[in-house]
Amino acid sequence: MSSTTDQAISQSIDRLTAQGATGLDQYEQKLRNNAKKLVVLSNMLFEGQAALMFLQNGFKVAMRGEVPGEAGPDLRIELDREVVYVEVTHFLEKEQDRLDDKSMSETAGRLVQYGDTVELEGAPPWEQIAKVARRKVGQYMAGVSNILVVESSSPSTELVLGSAVHQYDDEVLKSDDLRLRRLSGIMLVQTDWIAIARNVDFCPTAHAAAPLSARVASTLYSICIDFP
Repeated sequence: MSSTTDQAISQSIDRLTAQGATGLDQYEQKLRNNAKKLVVLSNMLFEGQAALMFLQNGFKVAMRGEVPGEAGPDLRIELDREVVYVEVTHFLEKEQDRLDDKSMSETAGRLVQYGDTVELEGAPPWEQIAKVARRKVGQYMAGVSNILVVESSSPSTELVLGSAVHQYDDEVLKSDDLRLRRLSGIMLVQTDWIAIARNVDFCPTAHAAAPLSARVASTLYSICIDFP
């Protein structure tokens, strides 16, 4: 393990400890088990960032470690005794983002279109988010509320959450897979953004088996974070 990797892990654990997260022994072990897989480790560190976001907005947070042969969400959060499970995923910067950056740098401040991923990736960003939400269905817990947090390093996902959740809701109605109804909402966290005032957006799903309470939903709607 490199000193940089060890430092990143230690800093994450220290920050979570200071904010009162639990389950950190399991989380740290998960990080260290994957320390040589840099992409995997980076994605797991985003779980810690999501946990800090919830801790700083009034939730209690328990990190969930790896259980061999058992799928499950990454975090357990609680507000006013209401428990919600959280699956965290990360969207990397896209090739289209780099092309858009180049285009904007060459237009001397004129407006240009950005975020159109169809030509390179075959689907717009909202379809990609909805597809990930469906693919993660095995991670959602039965009988309780679950949310998906998408931490995105791609500006292409700005302002698309409503469309993504609408598409997910349509798929729920068309599908016989009742596990899709375990998802109660999706949160989009933009770690890099261009045009929007808020970097966190939340949208509940329409057909959840365990809908979020008004109190929890309102708190999730209100989250906005400052990145270091």
